[in-house]
Amino acid sequence: MSRKIPPFASVRAFEAVARLGRHSDAAQELNITTSAISHQIRALEAFLGTTLFHRNAARQLNLTDEGAALLSGVSLALDGLDAAFAQYTGSTGDHVVSVHRYQSLANMWFIPKLPLLRDALPKLRVRIVTEPEEISLSGSDVDLAIVFANSPPQGSRCVKLFDELIEPVCAPEYFNTHAPLGIEGMRHEPLIHSRHHWDEWATWFDHANIDESNCSPVVEMDNRSNALQAAANGVGWAMDRRPLGEELRGAGKLLAPFNLAVPTGNAYYLITSYRSEAATSVIQFRNLLTRLTWKESPD
Repeated sequence: MSRKIPPFASVRAFEAVARLGRHSDAAQELNITTSAISHQIRALEAFLGTTLFHRNAARQLNLTDEGAALLSGVSLALDGLDAAFAQYTGSTGDHVVSVHRYQSLANMWFIPKLPLLRDALPKLRVRIVTEPEEISLSGSDVDLAIVFANSPPQGSRCVKLFDELIEPVCAPEYFNTHAPLGIEGMRHEPLIHSRHHWDEWATWFDHANIDESNCSPVVEMDNRSNALQAAANGVGWAMDRRPLGEELRGAGKLLAPFNLAVPTGNAYYLITSYRSEAATSVIQFRNLLTRLTWKESPD
């Protein structure tokens, strides 16, 4: 019985357009003309008897419900083909591992661990990707991604690295000269707020059973790195969100004196792309990063 599959070129064109969002970008990736991409998409829609994209006056493309449903299966199938051919193209033995993560996580947590990774895997070359902020492993050349979520994301392999915990920190020198009178005294302390997590202090105070209605920030930061650095410089108290303050705390630049870390319900997960799951270098990197994370876990 013959397979009822449309021409492969039209399937590749559809997946590329759906993933990249524009005919021109898909044409560049597949090394064909934009008109050829349009022709392939129309041919696939004719084969299926349905419309796969909404087209508006601004020439933006959005998947229809039918297109979104088709993309899920097509992406999985192409990832499977990629993985099947990897053993013949030699990519399973590649010593380059591409890892995506958020910029703040790269700067404050991952980059300081590079010496440990290099010593353990001296032949491995790591490529760090932070743009765009969100990435789909399917159809990309990224092998692994560290994602922040409140539940395990879907992926060929997903490992929780650590739960996010929030805990007040300050510089040791600041604490020695301005220590509050117990945890209750935190209501009167200078607090550094984050624009992106405006409720974190209220969450922590609520968990500590402290009324924080009279608290007010002394300064507001738009990223965690600046907030923690301000605390390390003696400005006041910042909220550490594990694991972002681990390096500063390990270096003795920040102190968490109350031993009251509150889980937020979110966590960081390491996911592996389907096509890279069998690559020796990816397996080695994933196992090592997981071991390092578990070793440093305070739980």
